[in-house]
Amino acid sequence: GRGGGQVFPARLTVADTALDVRAFCDTGFSVQEPLSSRAVVLVRFGAVQSRLPPALGTYLEQHFAGAAPLPVPALGVRLVPCTTVAGHCILPAVPARPRCTGPPFADLPPPPDGWEVLVGVEAGEMIHPLRHRQA
Repeated sequence: GRGGGQVFPARLTVADTALDVRAFCDTGFSVQEPLSSRAVVLVRFGAVQSRLPPALGTYLEQHFAGAAPLPVPALGVRLVPCTTVAGHCILPAVPARPRCTGPPFADLPPPPDGWEVLVGVEAGEMIHPLRHRQA
């Protein structure tokens, strides 16, 4: 991440399942979902895989293995085109409600396996508005 990034505790609610994670705010990360133009939080699948609802976890595991069919509408998954410096791909997008669960200026050490959730400034403001207004 670029300067200004901090790690803070957050909770993502995905399909009525709460996932407690450590989010990293990267001031250079500014991805938007193309249909709604809403800010995106990027979740590292391996960090949350075992905590997802079983049907969603199974679908995503198959997707990342290259063997997934089109998503079942009940899962709420949308396939979104993505372009990065590494090339083009299709990423599964799942509606989620993020919120911060810690103090306004928490700066935790990163998890041992790296970031779990990556947010940009816009998404970081949605998750933790006090932190960004006062920073």
